[in-house]
Amino acid sequence: AAGGHATRVPPQAARGSSSVPKLPSDFARRVRIGATTLLATTALAISAHAPALAESTEGFADYSSKGGVMKADPSCFFDQCKQQTQDCFTNPSCLKGITCLGNCRAEQLCATRCFARFGSEKLNAWLSCTLEEKECVTTGAQQDTTAFYASAPQRIRAFKPSDLEGRWFKVRGYNEKYDCYPCQVNEFSRTPEGLDNRILFRVQKPDGSGFWQNDFVEHMVDERGPQGAASFTVTGKMFGLTFHEQWYMLGSSDGYRLVAYKGDTQQGPYEGAFVYTKEVDALERDPKLRAAVDAAARAAGLDPTKFCKIDNTCPTTGGEAAGAGSAETSKDKLEWKDVFELTEWFRPGTLQKNENFDPNQM
Repeated sequence: AAGGHATRVPPQAARGSSSVPKLPSDFARRVRIGATTLLATTALAISAHAPALAESTEGFADYSSKGGVMKADPSCFFDQCKQQTQDCFTNPSCLKGITCLGNCRAEQLCATRCFARFGSEKLNAWLSCTLEEKECVTTGAQQDTTAFYASAPQRIRAFKPSDLEGRWFKVRGYNEKYDCYPCQVNEFSRTPEGLDNRILFRVQKPDGSGFWQNDFVEHMVDERGPQGAASFTVTGKMFGLTFHEQWYMLGSSDGYRLVAYKGDTQQGPYEGAFVYTKEVDALERDPKLRAAVDAAARAAGLDPTKFCKIDNTCPTTGGEAAGAGSAETSKDKLEWKDVFELTEWFRPGTLQKNENFDPNQM
């Protein structure tokens, strides 16, 4: 999604209630009381792979930035999403994932690392139920992306799905914060509806000790979208939230493809662009190819100097699969500091932000 930086859906974390320390008798009551601010903070921490915000559309992030107060139903978390809340809050990895997101204070790279470290079906299910299915927390405003999608870039008309089939390296990204994860490979295969896109990328551990390897598949439909402007449309779920995306093929020639995208989630709208090549070092070896890519970018209104160069050197050691797999779950134990840090969810601003917070050290 968004060019391939959302993590795969990891294996479901094993239930770990036996690892939860004995909590004060009124802890469940305090959790219920604190759920309002907890969910509001969660909504800002999980930008479901979304790049830069654009139009004012009253998504979670946009609404909060204007000083809006989230509307929440505390009983919803424990009544309508009772099973999901119980499954997550009695599982060390899932609860640590919530605490991890709280420490991030809505910083996207930090949140992505939290999902790479603690992501699980339990966490996804909890977010999906409380934020989307039952709407335990809402902005109370309708998100309108009409103007956002109306400004779509002009796609090339001659493009067809077979032009993307096969294995491509993503070598340039337009949004430094979201498009530039290392070791990005996309593998496209035909389906009756369009293409399946297997997306591989890495999230570096903050301490430099290695990386989390992400691997997932998204389904692309060969249709033009509501505005009739897209080359492909993509709808799926990531980090428990539904995303809608439109891809626009801006340039295509032997050896490269230039793609832009626009998308939205409850968090708000996002957009970006990237360059595919068949060879990982094609732009360095072939000045004419680089010139063609730059020309296509300028023609689409993109500044070639603003593309990041993606690191595709890809060392073979130091990696582990993203998400809270069974091995990691068996090692995760709740500590009293984890319980203390939950205070930040119940009363945001209680704890000072740790600028050196590292999800890998939790």
